[in-house]
Amino acid sequence: MKKSLLITNDFPPKTGGVANYLSNLSENLPHDKIVVLADKSVGQTHHHEIKYRLIKEDLFYRFFWPRWLKTCFVAKKIIDQEKIEQVIISHVLPMGYVAMLLGLPYFVILHGLDIVLAKKSIWKRYWLKKILNRAKHVIINSNFTKKEVLDIGISEDKITIVNPCPNFQKMIINETEKQIIKNELDLHHKKILLSVGRLIPRKGFDKVIETLPQVLKQVPSLVYLIVGRGPDRERLEKLAEKLSVLGNITIVEDVPDSNLPVYYDLADVFIMPSRIVNKTDVEGFGIVYLEANLLGKPVIAGKSGGVEDAVIDNQTGILVNPEDANAIAIAIIKLFSDENLANTLGVQGKARVLNEFCWSKQIAKIENIL
Repeated sequence: MKKSLLITNDFPPKTGGVANYLSNLSENLPHDKIVVLADKSVGQTHHHEIKYRLIKEDLFYRFFWPRWLKTCFVAKKIIDQEKIEQVIISHVLPMGYVAMLLGLPYFVILHGLDIVLAKKSIWKRYWLKKILNRAKHVIINSNFTKKEVLDIGISEDKITIVNPCPNFQKMIINETEKQIIKNELDLHHKKILLSVGRLIPRKGFDKVIETLPQVLKQVPSLVYLIVGRGPDRERLEKLAEKLSVLGNITIVEDVPDSNLPVYYDLADVFIMPSRIVNKTDVEGFGIVYLEANLLGKPVIAGKSGGVEDAVIDNQTGILVNPEDANAIAIAIIKLFSDENLANTLGVQGKARVLNEFCWSKQIAKIENIL
């Protein structure tokens, strides 16, 4: 593998699927062959010790346009100092402009939402196609993203799917913390339906809340536990209050990554009925489904975007129409009523994650490309 510089404005301690994907990617590539340049605005601290070189700088001008031009000067200095041979960019715009100006061979990582948004603008679609055509290779997270790339005329032989994978080393259950959380949230003798993700409309948490009046008739001890924060919290709570189910919902913000496995382990069923919002906001994959499966939990997922790569219907979970509250309710009731089915889906999901979604397998694809 040639020495590579990954340039991104989405990296830990920033949270989310993309940041975790890039962090895991960097950790699993040869440490002496990868240098990461991340935007300082996401924060300086990292959740754990890293062995590769990580540089954080201000990548955007505040009062000069184009703001991304600063990234070129910062990256050029690092390229010279570190004897970089090639560049990897995440988020094709604006980092694609940077990659073309740097003059080195470059590779593009796409996540789904970034390409869908870019395609909606004639100007951005033009540059999207130019940047991807000039790239040595395009690395994508799912078959959904692949279809979006093929749609703009990029050659299929330039595309490789590298699925996100859970970080197995982080999925450790702290039993003491688990008991503390059960006590604090009053979860003893409760059936727990769990969601993990940003509180935004795309995640479909509002549709889950809509099902609760129907679900609670069949599963009266159910608690809907949501781990995450975001701009949709007030709307979700108002909806729950309107439906008289606010007392059955618990929202927990600012959970550190180290504690997430505890919440997965507490759950009986994981749910995130993701949907496409305004034809542009889409789930490119959904690593949370794999994390839940890894801890043996059955999942309910919205049949949209790249989710079908993460969840196999009736094998590792149940795929539903994310706009159909009744279908979502039926799936929830089914898994809470049929313990054998729930256990089977959880066991099969865990086996699939362990067999297919380990970084050693996925990284081999990238090392061959690089």
